[in-house]
Amino acid sequence: METNALLSPVKPLSGPYDRERYEDIGYMTCMTLVLLGNYAQTGHFGGPLAYTPYNVAMHLAGPELGGLRYDYRRPKHPFGDKFMLAGGHNIPTAYALWMIMGEAMARTHARTGDARYEVDPNLAVLPIDALGFRRGAGVLKTLLKDHGLENEPLFEQANVRGIRSLAGHAETTDVTNDVNGGPSGVGVATAAGKSAFWDFIGAPDSLKILALEGEFAMTEGHAQELKTQGLAMQVGKRLRIFLSNNNAGIDDSLLGGVIDNKFDSYRIEEQWTSYGWNVFGLDNGNDYDQVVAALKTMEDWDPADRRPMIVIGNTVKGYWPGALNGKLEGYGDQIVGYPSHPYGFSMNSPYFVALAESFERHYGVEFTGIRDGAVTDPRERLIQFKTNIDVVMSLLDRDGLGEWLADRLVTIGDAVPDDLPLRIDNTTDPFLDDRLQVSNLPTEAQNLTAKNSVSGEEKDVSIALYRKPGEVAGTRRAISEVIKWVNYVTDNRFITLAADLSDSINVERGSIWGHYNPEDNPVGTRFKAPIQEAGNASTAVGLVGQSASLDPDKFAGLWALSGTYGAFTPLMYLPARVWSQQSQDSPFRMGVLHILAGHSGPETAADARTHFGIFAPQVWKLFPRGQSITLSFWDYNDVAPGYFAAAAIAAREAKVGVIILEVARPDFPVADRSTFSDSDINAAAKGLYVIRDFDPDKPKHGYVVTQGSSSTVNLVSVLPRLEAAGINVKVIAAISEELFDRQPESYRQSVLPPGSLYDLMVVSTGTRRMWPIRDVGALTDAYSLTSDWDNQWLTGGLEPDVIAEAHLDAESIFQGIQRFAHEREQRLSQQRDQLAALG
Repeated sequence: METNALLSPVKPLSGPYDRERYEDIGYMTCMTLVLLGNYAQTGHFGGPLAYTPYNVAMHLAGPELGGLRYDYRRPKHPFGDKFMLAGGHNIPTAYALWMIMGEAMARTHARTGDARYEVDPNLAVLPIDALGFRRGAGVLKTLLKDHGLENEPLFEQANVRGIRSLAGHAETTDVTNDVNGGPSGVGVATAAGKSAFWDFIGAPDSLKILALEGEFAMTEGHAQELKTQGLAMQVGKRLRIFLSNNNAGIDDSLLGGVIDNKFDSYRIEEQWTSYGWNVFGLDNGNDYDQVVAALKTMEDWDPADRRPMIVIGNTVKGYWPGALNGKLEGYGDQIVGYPSHPYGFSMNSPYFVALAESFERHYGVEFTGIRDGAVTDPRERLIQFKTNIDVVMSLLDRDGLGEWLADRLVTIGDAVPDDLPLRIDNTTDPFLDDRLQVSNLPTEAQNLTAKNSVSGEEKDVSIALYRKPGEVAGTRRAISEVIKWVNYVTDNRFITLAADLSDSINVERGSIWGHYNPEDNPVGTRFKAPIQEAGNASTAVGLVGQSASLDPDKFAGLWALSGTYGAFTPLMYLPARVWSQQSQDSPFRMGVLHILAGHSGPETAADARTHFGIFAPQVWKLFPRGQSITLSFWDYNDVAPGYFAAAAIAAREAKVGVIILEVARPDFPVADRSTFSDSDINAAAKGLYVIRDFDPDKPKHGYVVTQGSSSTVNLVSVLPRLEAAGINVKVIAAISEELFDRQPESYRQSVLPPGSLYDLMVVSTGTRRMWPIRDVGALTDAYSLTSDWDNQWLTGGLEPDVIAEAHLDAESIFQGIQRFAHEREQRLSQQRDQLAALG
């Protein structure tokens, strides 16, 4: 890389390291990943090859040279460094390396019987797993049997624990990897949060995050926002990114392709230095000497320098160790750049054979059947596939390579401590504290004393989880009180990151000790955040995706909330969706991500319709049922019981990784629940509760489900008019369908008995495109009142103007319910006739 005064210098290595071993393991890794693509006839090619020297050096250098501190035998150990294969499609380089490592450990253990080399096969990747590349777990259970190979010695390793499915992109379940890599830079975007986690809990400076990504992904919004996130978190040398800069994407180059060559000031390294990062450059990121030198330079850097680090190394997409000056013997020019992105060669194609033959010449081995063309018989393909994988693995028995690798892994693994000095107690989960149970919440305002666990300072804290009827306070006002109570109980373990809207959406006051600063205020739970919804959510994911507990079934970490206007929250959905997938499959307990859709509904009137949260917040319903909990509040006194009911579930059920809170801007008088059929102040904890029940002495007119602030407040205000008009409807507040689903069947049927869904209307500040409860009847839409009643975008104006335009003012609600009631027989008759017509 040309001299650039803005870059930090990479110091040459002062001593030797086992370069030849790195190169051998690296060449084996390259050959193995090419075999995966050749026989699976899918996957990625050029990128994984380009990443391989980075990947191998990180895993073999050891902490003394700035490489990863990890234990292959316990790859998810909480005190190991975090490896992020953020460029997720490059996972073949990791599968291949882990496969070689697993085989080296297995062979050494089999030969010596030494328990230091023993690896649980359920944790390792083994050569037999090559057959599982991009195959589903279901088909792999019978793959060998289906082809009459279950008793063949060649596949004996499958008897250990079957064949492991190897996905097409990086997953956190993969050995040392700690990110669901891809799509669109979303993986690397979590790196700042992962780094800040260790600072927040007071871990030693030695713990670090090493991430791999490419230059094209770094153009994406999530990754771009990492630039500001990393500096805002002041994560310093904990965060070390290696960027594979080969000017090659999927179907084009970056410079000279997407960006015309005339724009010569488009320089990747300066895009990072201009954001204040500590940037290093490598002329050749495929050279082990340069890569290890960069690792060592970063390791030796002053920890007081709070700039995050990135190495921008020039690499070759389609790199091959056996190529010379861009040529392959017996073939010609290497296939490099974006044309090398996919594994696009036919099985045993001439290019594959040229790659394989260079490996054969270098090591004096011979692959079977590769010069005979494509294998068309599935059984023979499996045999040739495994046979040639074993050819690569045979090098572990030469020149002590397998023993060297196994010893290296044991040495690095033994450097992972089982105990670290931390600011938190990593043996208990504070989110299981009984004071967070709904039944134990204080209904009166609390005046408490909080103690700073670092400085010893004490301060008075007031918390009001509930308010008296008639007090004017909207739902958003309760959010800070809920957060503050959690922080008081958990000793400040609930982090908030709001897109420069912390005060506006009422999370600012949830922090007892103010703004977080790793040096001056490490117990502050309000993380300063830019207007970067995607970046903030990604950082929150990084924070909650860690745990300091040695017990995988016990959580010792942080919960986090990221929030903004409800209209803008879809920007947070991608990182939250990927997080939910990670949370579902995690081998250890993790924290809970919270999304606050503040200022939701049409009530955000003064900000104009660009800010209305009518349709946008519905994206938060797009999770597998039971893996998230959505809470939509209308009254201040619903917030605490509703939230803590959800929190109790999430703290105890690992699959619930996301809680969504939806609140509106207006301040309304707190409801007088003594007038409700369900007068329980904690009624919201049940998800749905009855505001007004049927008069048993009068004919029933149907069920009205209400959700949202203005809609419910205005509906409650017309209840006396409905009574006077003789309208006998049952009015039900819908706070959370997920909470309602967890109630006893007797309660659910008492609120919404069988058949009620066909006699039901909805009053909501949301949209008719997504109802508060599922499976509503065919005529629900025809009678419901929603913000999009006319399928148009609202225009804006003052709050009363917008509510009237949405037909959610008191008069519109009264008229709508009256029509619903008066036409009950017509509604039910129409549905009966439709069913009868089916025959």
